[in-house]
Amino acid sequence: MTPRIVLFGPMGIGKTTAIRSLCGDALSSCEVPNLAATMEAKPTTTVGAEFGVVRLPSSDEELHVYGSPGQDRFGFLRRWLLGFAAGVLVLVDVREPDALGHAMSIVTQAAALDPSPAVAVLAARAVDRSQLEQFSRTLAEQAGMAVPVLEIDVRDRAQMLDALELLVAVLPD
Repeated sequence: MTPRIVLFGPMGIGKTTAIRSLCGDALSSCEVPNLAATMEAKPTTTVGAEFGVVRLPSSDEELHVYGSPGQDRFGFLRRWLLGFAAGVLVLVDVREPDALGHAMSIVTQAAALDPSPAVAVLAARAVDRSQLEQFSRTLAEQAGMAVPVLEIDVRDRAQMLDALELLVAVLPD
């Protein structure tokens, strides 16, 4: 079965951009005009499960990559996506006060599944090394397990492929 990787994170963190950097125009997008532009200054927002297919250069393995909407009202869709994920990438801005809460929510939900998907957290905005290390330590302490945390530019295809390669390397058999 083709591994399914799901990207989670708050609205505006770059999930659609990440999938677009991986899949180019071969992306099934669910973006619509953002009617809550006063809350999040961006022209569009995702209102469904985005989908793309990517091949890993090192193994030529095909992955199905999904993006989840970030708005709270789509919790049902996030639960559905998490239910079939072999791997999860959680995108956060480590500098935001609610970043740990966002990451912990997905990490906790993923750990409760049987089998649990592999999880990594992507710091999707520039952050200094000490902030990243502190976030990583606190996440591991609260989760009760090591969770890889990588700083990444979601617009950079090579960096996104590296994150996928890492995740695929630790997928459960």
